[in-house]
Amino acid sequence: MVTILKDIPIPGIEVIPCRLHGPRGIVKAFLLHDAAGMVLVDTGFSEADADLILERIARLGRPLTDLKLCILTHRHRDHVGGLKKLRELGPFAVVSHEAEAAGIEQTCGVAVDRLVRDGDELPEMGGIRIIHLPGHTPGSIGLYLHQARALLAGDAIFSAGEWLVVSPAYLSEDPAQARESVRRLLGLGLAIDHLLVAHGDDVYRTAQDPLSHILAERRVF
Repeated sequence: MVTILKDIPIPGIEVIPCRLHGPRGIVKAFLLHDAAGMVLVDTGFSEADADLILERIARLGRPLTDLKLCILTHRHRDHVGGLKKLRELGPFAVVSHEAEAAGIEQTCGVAVDRLVRDGDELPEMGGIRIIHLPGHTPGSIGLYLHQARALLAGDAIFSAGEWLVVSPAYLSEDPAQARESVRRLLGLGLAIDHLLVAHGDDVYRTAQDPLSHILAERRVF
């Protein structure tokens, strides 16, 4: 059983810890749901993780046909490894930043159906804002959920204990750009109660407090 340190319910958001078989610990997928349908954010590392996602959908009592979109935060295998199995089972659209689409198809063999850019607004789940956060990869994105006041940060932000940190330099294609992306994110002035990260523990309440300190220099990694 894969677990995470904290798991506090957020209405309409399922946090799914993944990576049953793979290096460097847990990665998470996120299943957003309301009466109109479901949106999946990232797909884990492998087909085994796709099974975990399918189990969570079944636990909600929803058919896979309710899944409308799968939004991929970036092209790395631990975020797209379950996509091929899921795509074979359902007709949902695959969405990514335009700079990641080719890499996603190369990594998992699934073509991206819909390209997004910084500032795009998707109508699902009460409104999803696309935030381009390059640095970890050129087309990394975060998602801001207006109704839930939640930010899904992908790998642009990690957590280490009680601290939030910018994607570590050794994991980023452009570390300076990664820091600048987070600086720009803070400048947007978004109301963020929940911060959900792919690696590390999520911040379930008053996420703006730790975010305000994220660019302070610390030796964490």
